[in-house]
Amino acid sequence: MTISNGADNVHDLIARRRRERDRIPRRAIPDEGVPVSSTQERIWFGEKFNPGFGFYHVPATLRLRGPLDPGALDRALCEVIRRHEILRSTVEEIDGMPVQRVGDAPTGVLRSVDLAGEPDPEDEAARMAADDILAPFDLRHGPLWRALLLRLGPDDHVLVLTFHHIVFDDPSFGIVGREIEALYTSSAPLPELELQYTDFSVWQRERLRTEEVRSRLVDYWRRTLEGVPRLLDLPSDRPRPPHRSRAGRFHRSRLPADVVGSVRAIAREEGTTPFTVLLAAYGVLLSRHADQADIVTAVPAAGRIRPELEELVGCFINIICLRLDLRGEPTFRELLRRVRHASVEGHDHEEMPFEELVRELHPQRPRSHTPLFQAGLGVRDNDGVFLNLPGVRASEFVPDVEVSHFDLMVDFSVDGDGMAGLWGYNDDLFDPATVEVLAEQFTLLLTEACARPDRQVGDLALPASPRPPQPQPETGEAEEPAAVLAERARRAPDSPAITSVDGTLTYAQLDARAEALAPAVRKGAEPPAADTPELAVWWYARLKAEGGQPEAGLARVADLASRIGLDATGTVLTFAPPASGALADAMLLALSSGAHLVIAPPEAAGDAEELRGLVADATVVHAPPAAWRRLLIEGTLPEDHPLTALCDAATVPAALARELAAKVPTWTLYGERWAAAHRIDPLAEPRRGVPLGLPLAGTPIEVTGRAGGPGATGVPGEIHVGGAATGDRGRILPDGSLELLGRFDRMFTVGGFRVDTDEVARSLAGRPGVVEAIVDVRHDRLVAYLAGDGIDPRKVTAHLPEYQVPGSVVVLDELPRTARGDIAHGELPSPETQGDESGQVPIRGGTEEAVAGIWRELLGVREIGAADGFLDLGGHSLTLARLSLRYEVAFGVEVELPDLLRHATVREQAALIDERRAQAGLTAEETS
Repeated sequence: MTISNGADNVHDLIARRRRERDRIPRRAIPDEGVPVSSTQERIWFGEKFNPGFGFYHVPATLRLRGPLDPGALDRALCEVIRRHEILRSTVEEIDGMPVQRVGDAPTGVLRSVDLAGEPDPEDEAARMAADDILAPFDLRHGPLWRALLLRLGPDDHVLVLTFHHIVFDDPSFGIVGREIEALYTSSAPLPELELQYTDFSVWQRERLRTEEVRSRLVDYWRRTLEGVPRLLDLPSDRPRPPHRSRAGRFHRSRLPADVVGSVRAIAREEGTTPFTVLLAAYGVLLSRHADQADIVTAVPAAGRIRPELEELVGCFINIICLRLDLRGEPTFRELLRRVRHASVEGHDHEEMPFEELVRELHPQRPRSHTPLFQAGLGVRDNDGVFLNLPGVRASEFVPDVEVSHFDLMVDFSVDGDGMAGLWGYNDDLFDPATVEVLAEQFTLLLTEACARPDRQVGDLALPASPRPPQPQPETGEAEEPAAVLAERARRAPDSPAITSVDGTLTYAQLDARAEALAPAVRKGAEPPAADTPELAVWWYARLKAEGGQPEAGLARVADLASRIGLDATGTVLTFAPPASGALADAMLLALSSGAHLVIAPPEAAGDAEELRGLVADATVVHAPPAAWRRLLIEGTLPEDHPLTALCDAATVPAALARELAAKVPTWTLYGERWAAAHRIDPLAEPRRGVPLGLPLAGTPIEVTGRAGGPGATGVPGEIHVGGAATGDRGRILPDGSLELLGRFDRMFTVGGFRVDTDEVARSLAGRPGVVEAIVDVRHDRLVAYLAGDGIDPRKVTAHLPEYQVPGSVVVLDELPRTARGDIAHGELPSPETQGDESGQVPIRGGTEEAVAGIWRELLGVREIGAADGFLDLGGHSLTLARLSLRYEVAFGVEVELPDLLRHATVREQAALIDERRAQAGLTAEETS
């Protein structure tokens, strides 16, 4: 033996003895049960929040073709369940704490159904598999697994295994599969397990209470996640609801073999893994769409941090929050190195359970999205087949079961020489077409990044979105307004052309005055500033002076006239302010069609009787939201002749537009000089942005990316009309239409969240009683100014996600406006302070004081205000469960966890308790 070998043996011996000393000990299970692990606690809390929803079900469905022995399969499953105590466990609540108990082993587990006689056994199998997967589990009584075997025909079966996540995770399938394979063909027992899951849960709890371990983990994650954005604000298709749901769908994609080969090549070159390459490219994609350079993504970690846990079934999987830093425009190669470092460090500290991390870092506890992250990525080494029985060919069988864990989660798995991608998404937020585009862009982005790793990530090209279709006006009289006007003057000289407060100008008068003015126009006469009839005369004179050649604006209005069906028999009523672009376009729209233009006096929109009279004679009405709301409320829209409504896309509330569209054809117009038009569908779902539809003819519109070039589909950028920047933020949708996302100068960071105040205002407008809404930022707080009748400030904001809820709501009779009709932000009053000098809203006594007293005891907090939130003061899943129990004891009514999350403050919970007591017929004395 050499000295070096001897030294090696000594080091091996020391290392072995250290491992033996640190091994997780085996423990007896006390009668009162064992505390759950941290991961189980998070799942238990989630199940109480959404019981029976199927979100925490872990299924596997396999198509088994070949001579299967169902009896042998059943016996093998029974033995697996006997071996692993966790599969015989249930979870119950004792004094607000979840505790796991171990039950007896089953004697038979496999339910069998013969579908061979069904007309379509495969479809029936998919339906039954989906029903079985989503069927609720009873955590208290169990069992927390199901096994279903569906016979489709001779030697053709579908095996459906479903476990509750509180006792199982995805890596456990590999263990179960290997044990079933060994037990299926042999009666010899497998070696007994040295550890059980309960040993791990007790050990984990004790270890995380160790000061050295806990401080190391907390210090690392606090330092790593300091200052991260509160929300990955991907441009969703619909507004984020106030409470996160599990509504989800899947999109399947595939990375071809050549792309996967490039991924593996650059991974080898950089000394990292294909997962790191995929994650870096995913970060670039998210950064482009969210316009954020600092991103946190969720990465699943197996959680089996000790060798002795490798063969244990149970719920070990954890979530690691990896911070992807794209600041400073790194090259893709540099980003790879950053991601590799973050991944190595994160996995080195993966022992910190996600629930504990949230509790320690104490970010604002959101109800509308997951804390710390909203998107994730994972990679599996298998294709979903975990069971290989002799003579039986197994393949994945996919029933239609779709739930969403996060806003967006991508899982990649080996698929021959390529990789299959499963894009899970919350369909409360995203359309299928949007996620399909994301998947396509990811493949193209990954391909270019691997081919050009030394390019800056901002220069990695996404495919430019197709320019919105540019409709062309029909040929003929629509392109020759001078001829239209001349013919109108000849055939109907006394027909009205323009009516305003100054009187009516006929087409004959318009023609004569334009003829007289034409020589002056040829010499350079400028148009009048605000005298609308005179402006029309000047415009017609210019047409005569230039030999009837149409100007650019005429192509737009001719296209719009064609879309809305306007002709010489129509009357166009407009409320556009004097000298505005909208008034000029309304004039062009009417006169180029030979129609009658009526310019309403400014005060007419607020005078119900005058408004009713003006609208009664019009076929096309261009009016502000206040006028339309008044007409709808009073039910005075004319029913005896057709009417088309025109609205400003940026100011009309979506709810009002849909309500109006249910009565009359309704179009929204984009821009002061109309550039795009959209027909409102009254049955369409509300969208987060404002649909702008397609450009009007002759009006080139594009959305530019960060470098000023054409943007990619779905990626936000600045809208340019005719090459000129608008300051509007928008995107091009997969169908080629435009969507307005707000203005760049109306986006603010409030409380760590990026908020578009125009988006919040759009969400508030149209709520019960609200006629108009504007949202400003005052002293880092959102302030909403609402105009209307009978407005309840708390109810009108209940639909908003918490980060968009204004700190103050000011109700006014009407919003102040400038002479042009715009909101006069400088004249909006300052909101009054609602709290005391400390900023807290005082407790009012009674139930509020009783609730606050319970909070003080549970949270150890002395100063509590009526508007404070339980989670914001340090509450978490276990203290919420105890709070529910305390309320039941103190007040005699049951308040479930979902209610406590939806009614987060002292005042809201006190009001809820009073409501429940009244419903139960209880008095304060009876519950005291």
